Amino acid sequence: MDINEFRKKFGRRMKVRRAELDMKQDDLGRIIGVPQSQISEWEIGRRSLRIEQAAAIADGLKTSVAYLMGEGESRHN
Repeated sequence: MDINEFRKKFGRRMKVRRAELDMKQDDLGRIIGVPQSQISEWEIGRRSLRIEQAAAIADGLKTSVAYLMGEGESRHN
């Protein structure tokens, strides 16, 4: 899997999990301390993120980085 595919998969899972929690992009942004536009960029796979950001996103979405990376099907920690 190349980096673009990885970013898109991460973003899709991030968006799905956020929707499951009935959370808006702005809500997640406030939780992890980034603007809504950054959440949008990640969800569409346009921007890379650091491991610290991935961990914060996973915590904010009550899931694991592994799930967001496509390494598992369990959405819950």
